[in-house]
Amino acid sequence: MLKILFTILFSLYLVSAAKAQDIHQLKSFADEQFGKGNYQLAMKEYQRVLFFDKQHEYNELYSRIASIHYLMSDFDNALRYYDLAIRIENNDSIKFELVLNKALCNFKLNRYLEALYELFDLPDHFSGYLRKKKSLYMGICYFGLSEYDNSREYFSTLFDSTGTEKVNNLFADFESLSQKFRPGKVELMSMLLPGLGQIYTGELFSGLNSFFLISGVTVYAVITAVNYTLLDGLLVLSSWFYRYYSGGFTNARNLAVQKIENEKARVYFEIFSLIEKNQNNTLE
Repeated sequence: MLKILFTILFSLYLVSAAKAQDIHQLKSFADEQFGKGNYQLAMKEYQRVLFFDKQHEYNELYSRIASIHYLMSDFDNALRYYDLAIRIENNDSIKFELVLNKALCNFKLNRYLEALYELFDLPDHFSGYLRKKKSLYMGICYFGLSEYDNSREYFSTLFDSTGTEKVNNLFADFESLSQKFRPGKVELMSMLLPGLGQIYTGELFSGLNSFFLISGVTVYAVITAVNYTLLDGLLVLSSWFYRYYSGGFTNARNLAVQKIENEKARVYFEIFSLIEKNQNNTLE
């Protein structure tokens, strides 16, 4: 009886050891595929490892799978796996970095408010590197939310006095342009004089096209009213005038919005160029 019991226990040990070896081999194979850029295959194998990993030896694979989803631009699933990784992670510094990675996913999805909420929960007592990285991400959040004063404040903490001055100048130029091309103001200009808003934003051809088109419709309506009846003239005017008139001032507004967005992207790029130039003195 003891012999049989010993045989069973020894067999279970061998099976367990074999499974552990298989998991290790799966992990090594997945790592190899990840290194080669075969992300789909690597992710599939990592998921198999997690399925068979009853001892929870490879919990770090949750963040690895999240990073694969990120590289494949599947940001919703990346967020899901980062959440799992954060939930089981005990190291506060690693957890800090995982939250920052979640913020990156939210940036890609234009969910700046969600990212901001996550960042608010992070402590401020970590190393200078992590603290500055948090400030960088907070600056991005506020920039994405168009809260430029808060954004400038966080970005400025990453630079010395010279860099801070450059950041302030960038924001000042952007604020000036935003005021100059306020969408409501440009739209009103085209309401008062068709085409004026487009010309003001630098779109001369679009503005002239709008002006002459609406002028032509108006002249045609007047001629129709003179040659036929006032009702016929009004019908022509109502059929075509408002269509082109509303289209003109709507187009003017869209041009102003696009101009501001283009400038916003330029300022964003310039700030990150400054960060890269000062990387050794700021984020490292």
